[in-house]
Amino acid sequence: MSIVSHVRLMVAIPAEAPSGLAEKWALGLKTYAEIINQNRKSRIPDETKFLERLATPSSEGYQGLINPAFVSQSDKSASDITTDQGANLRRVYQKYAGKLDQAFETVDGVPAKRFKDAVERAKGDYAKGTAQRGLPFTGSYLYGIGPATIAARWLVGQSKVVGELRNGDNVQEGGPYRICLANAKANFKAALAQRLIQAGAQILKANLDSTVIAAQNDRINHLVQSQVDPALGITPFATSGVSHVDFIVGDAKALFLEIQVDQI
Repeated sequence: MSIVSHVRLMVAIPAEAPSGLAEKWALGLKTYAEIINQNRKSRIPDETKFLERLATPSSEGYQGLINPAFVSQSDKSASDITTDQGANLRRVYQKYAGKLDQAFETVDGVPAKRFKDAVERAKGDYAKGTAQRGLPFTGSYLYGIGPATIAARWLVGQSKVVGELRNGDNVQEGGPYRICLANAKANFKAALAQRLIQAGAQILKANLDSTVIAAQNDRINHLVQSQVDPALGITPFATSGVSHVDFIVGDAKALFLEIQVDQI
C-alpha cells in the first residue's frame, strides 16, 4: 500500500456573507416572482395534483416514523394516528392554495407584492444562514473557493487547484489525484461538491456531533467509492479508512475536510 495523496482542508466560517449577496438573492426571487407562481400553479393546479404530489407522499413518509406498537394517551394506535394525519393533509388544499394566491396577488398595482415584501424581510436571515451553513464549504469571491470545491477538483486530478489552497490548508502527501473514470470527471466533481456542501451544513447544524459526522462521512465515502475507476487500484474509500474523504474535528473544535488516497 502507498499513500499517493493526502490533504487537509480547513473549514472557515465567515462572520458574515459578502456584501451584496443577500441583495442578489432577493432581487432574483422578486424579479422572477410571477414565473415562480406560474410554475407553482402548473405543478399543482388543483386538489387532485395536491394529493398526488404533496399530501400522499407526506402521509406515506409520516407512516414510517411511527412505531407500530405505539398507543397514545387518548388510546389511538399508530394506524389511527397515521390515518388522522393523512385525512388532515387531504383537507388543507384550500388553505394551501388560498395562502399562496394571496401572497402572489397584485396589491396596489404591484404583482406578487406580499411575496416580494416577505423576501425583502428575509434578507437578513438569508445572509446569516448562508454565512454559517453554505459559504464555509462553497467559498465566495471574497473568501476564495471553499473546501467542497477544492476537494471536488482535487479528486479529479485538477492540478491548478494547488494554487487555490488557502492559509490553513495542508498538503501532507502527493497532490491532486484523479480517482474516477477519465470521462466521468465533470459529473463526479459536481456530485461530490454537492454532497460535501450538504454534509457540512448538517454537521454544523448538529454542532459537530460525532454521530452526525460519522453518518455524513459514510455517505460521502459511499459516493466516492461508487465512482472509483477500478483500473487505478485504489484502496476502497471508507470512513476513517486508509482511503477516505472525511470531515474531522481538530484542536479547538476546528472542522477540517481530510482527503487521503491509498493505492494498493
